[in-house]
Amino acid sequence: MQLSGMISLIHGVLQLRFYTVAEEYICAIEHFQDQNSECWNKLFPTKEIIFNFWPSIYIWIFLGLLIGILIVSFLNWKHRFSSLNTLIVAIVMYIIIRLKFFRRGVFARLFESFISLFSDDITVQFIMSGIIFTLLGITILWLSVHPSLFSTKKDFISH
Repeated sequence: MQLSGMISLIHGVLQLRFYTVAEEYICAIEHFQDQNSECWNKLFPTKEIIFNFWPSIYIWIFLGLLIGILIVSFLNWKHRFSSLNTLIVAIVMYIIIRLKFFRRGVFARLFESFISLFSDDITVQFIMSGIIFTLLGITILWLSVHPSLFSTKKDFISH
């Protein structure tokens, strides 16, 4: 459950970052698709800006991972769960990131049709999916340490 929360959290943080550079992101995607976009020279006048653009976006995957690990660590510590949970989540998330799961947009494509219901504007889609998935990730992480919320009323009475 903590893995799905981490994936949602990282995806949300990345989408929020895409929102902050939406114009440049759209221009770069259009340029790589047709190799002849008009905005390219205006938004990326030098090669240094081009070479710094993608890494400046993808550093947010790492920041999302760091925030998520801190949240998982705190929640596991507060609820006296094993620190092994945090270690396993961190290792598996590192593997997922190394497989370029977020860079390929695998998770984004899964929910693309749902997010497009909010608006046709990609900037609005970035902010909506960023907010939704960040909050969803934090909620899933919080629920992962509260197993009593999933027990039935009968189980609760018997204990």
